[in-house]
Amino acid sequence: MAFILTLAFINGCATVVSKMINYRCTKYLGTNNGSLVNYVVASVLSFILLAISSKFSINLYSFSQAPWWAYLGGAFGIVAFIISMITLSHLKVMESTILLLTGQLTAGILFDAFMFHNINLKKLLGILLVAAGIIWDNKISHMPEK
Repeated sequence: MAFILTLAFINGCATVVSKMINYRCTKYLGTNNGSLVNYVVASVLSFILLAISSKFSINLYSFSQAPWWAYLGGAFGIVAFIISMITLSHLKVMESTILLLTGQLTAGILFDAFMFHNINLKKLLGILLVAAGIIWDNKISHMPEK
């Protein structure tokens, strides 16, 4: 379990680093070209990883077997990317990350509650504590120094 938690933490760090690199890229290329570069590079790397992990035996038929909604991840990903790049030009990295985390927590609560019917008092309390920490950090970050 410690390994999984460490991977999740690294994923959070990688998300912020990726966001900053992509933001710089869009400053040079523009939002549309920056997002194109991001997704072309990601697609090429994904194909290479798929080819290597499947020992170059890719079953294209399996792609037609997936339900239609399985392909929405990429659509939501590009929307999230573009929104992230637009908001970063108006927000600080910390504010953007806090709002991203808040949105992820909200979506997680909704999915747990409505899709998986898996919500309980302990989860709600944990989420409320995280939200309170985010709010407190944001409040003390904006206090004038003495």
